[in-house]
This record gives sequence, C-alpha cells and structure tokens, in this order.
Amino acid sequence: MSQEPRGGRHRQKGRVAQVSVAADPAGRRHHQRQGPWDADEAPRDGKLRLDLGSVQLPVPRGARLKAEPDPSGPLRAVHALVPEGRLTVSAFAAPRTGGLWTELVEELAAQLQSEGATIRRDRGEWGRELVARNGNTVARVIGVEGPRWMLRGVGTGQVQHALKLHGMLREMIRGTVVSRSSDPLPVRSLLPLEIPEDVPAGFADSLVESMPTKPRQITRPEGPVIPMMLPQRAGAGTSPGRG
Repeated sequence: MSQEPRGGRHRQKGRVAQVSVAADPAGRRHHQRQGPWDADEAPRDGKLRLDLGSVQLPVPRGARLKAEPDPSGPLRAVHALVPEGRLTVSAFAAPRTGGLWTELVEELAAQLQSEGATIRRDRGEWGRELVARNGNTVARVIGVEGPRWMLRGVGTGQVQHALKLHGMLREMIRGTVVSRSSDPLPVRSLLPLEIPEDVPAGFADSLVESMPTKPRQITRPEGPVIPMMLPQRAGAGTSPGRG
C-alpha cells in the first residue's frame, strides 16, 4: 500500500475538488496503490478534479465537456471531448464480493458483436479490457472494481488516434476518485451524478450546450455504441453502502 497521507472525504459539493499535496477481479488491489481511488483513500496529490457527486474526474487539459441526460431526467454521464475522440468514466454499484466486471465484460462483448463490431480482449494494468472496432472507429472499455463500486472507462475515436486516446483514458481512470454513498443501491445501477453549480468557465459553455443530447450513444451512428447504463438482472439485489 502507498505510504502517502490519505485525503479522506475531501469533496466540496458544487465545486471543483482539489486534494492538497501532502490478480484479483478488475485490479482491486492494484487500484489501491495506483488509482482510481475510493474517497476514503484519496491521495494528497494536488490534482484538480471536476466534482460530479459520485465521481471526481481529472479532466484532460483542453477538453470540452458534454452532459448526457436520461430521458427521464437523471444524468447518465459527462463525456470529455478531446481532438482524438471521446472519454467517459462512470461509476456503478457493485456487490461487496466483487466480480461484477468479469460478468459485464462478456455481456458487453456479446452485445457489441451483435451490433457489428469486431471484438478483441486485452489485458491491461487493471486486468481484462475490451476493444471494439467498427470500420475506422475503435472503442476501448476498461473496468476497475473498488469497495462496493465498479468504475468503467470508455475511450472512443478514430483508429489513427487510438494509442494516444487510450493513454489519456488510463490517465483519467488513475486519477478518478469515487464517492460511494451510504445508501443501498441495486447492483449495476449508475451512481448518481450532479452538475456542479459553479462549473469552471472553460467547461460551462460546452456543458450548457449539451443539454439535452441523445441517450446511450457515445459516438457517431456508424461507430460502436456503448451503453451508459448496465444491463440489470432480475433479483440481483442491492449493493450496500458504507457503514
């Protein structure tokens, strides 16, 4: 484990949170040393993170943000748009015992294959990863499991930019902090997201312009479609919160 001082719960609602300097499923032990971080173990690394409630994201320099609301009202995701493509990091409720990503990666592979994508399975720093290609568009999907949460990162763009884009995705995942509430939630449900009231000026205009947008789709119609919500299973139960 890292010997760095721990930042604990440092998020400030409605603000950009700043932390002052000071082979298990989906890389569970790895993330405790390298990130992503649970809110109780966040490092004092001085990084600026956009506080979206359940997740605090280190947004790449120069990125534009795009909100994706659900038709029923709740926010599904906030995407970071960069010249190389689109980055999305989302957190979901997971069982205490872990193993959710092992199930989901195969379900997602089957779904994308049925939609015409060519699938490749890779091994990365957090374990199993999925690469889906459709024409000149490629998407990499990474899953990391934490204490009663699972983080999923998706990077989608043109093949010629894939190496750089997917490197940016990994860096974004490493710096993400997940704040899991104490409320029990259905396993696989998206942890609630909130748009801060005081979004920095560099991001505010693009977020406002993006409301509303089409649900479920993170790339052009001709490219692979990655669902933002996870398929639910009947009787899956709930994932308890902290405490």
